[in-house]
Amino acid sequence: MRSLEDKAKEAKNSGDLESALKLRREIAVKKQTAVHFCLYGRAAEELKRWRETEEAYKEALRLDPNFSHAMKCMGILQFKRTDGRRKESLRAARDWFLKALKYEYDVGTLTFLGGTYHALNDMAAARRTFEEAIKVDPNYEEALYNLAFMEKERNPERAVKLLEKAIEIDPYYAAAHHHIGLLYHKSGDLERAEHHLRRTLENDPEEYWTHLYLANCLAGQGKDDEAEKEYRYATNSHPEIVGGFEFFARFLEDIGKTKEAAEARSKVKYEPGEPVVRPRKSQAG
Repeated sequence: MRSLEDKAKEAKNSGDLESALKLRREIAVKKQTAVHFCLYGRAAEELKRWRETEEAYKEALRLDPNFSHAMKCMGILQFKRTDGRRKESLRAARDWFLKALKYEYDVGTLTFLGGTYHALNDMAAARRTFEEAIKVDPNYEEALYNLAFMEKERNPERAVKLLEKAIEIDPYYAAAHHHIGLLYHKSGDLERAEHHLRRTLENDPEEYWTHLYLANCLAGQGKDDEAEKEYRYATNSHPEIVGGFEFFARFLEDIGKTKEAAEARSKVKYEPGEPVVRPRKSQAG
């Protein structure tokens, strides 16, 4: 006979998050341990049941006031929740991560803290915290990636090295491939840029901005047919992004397809009073 634990795992793996939550709640009430209330809280968090999540983590801390994992979970909740004032939630997240670190100096918690400082626009503290994280564990790819993201403007060479190391640890790290691709693109190394942008799309085949940057990269190498294919995919998948059509049209003009360029521009539709969506720089996620 399957246990409640097995049923909860099966429900989550099958995408039945409501059943998984119900089972985790039942298990936590029966077991009365901090670990099980954290698992219950995580199940509620996946459904964005913020208040229920908070109550589950509070109960975990009532059962074990020194449980650093529950403090970390509270920090993650405050960072992610959308039912309150963002600044207040971020400050609460920072405080929970700092409290958790007093009980267990963990690289994952340091990385979450660095991300929270970044969201609070405290860049000096964010950089300092990510630096500390890679001292604690030089092979923690999330910390390497986040530090690289902060270094990409000030020290792009270091950012590339950090991202290369993150990819060495996790070859399927799509975000790291994306950003190192952009850095190589910016430096003019289009062959390496193409390689990493293609690796990004292997893991996230519908990522609009990667398709657009790859198209530009291919055009720069004279691979016009491939570039046109990427531009068409990007503009067809997101016709609401005006900038993509303009980039595509300019490319078509450059290769002598003026009629097709005019057709690309004609596909841009504006509704009265509708804001024009312009290209933006990619951001970390």
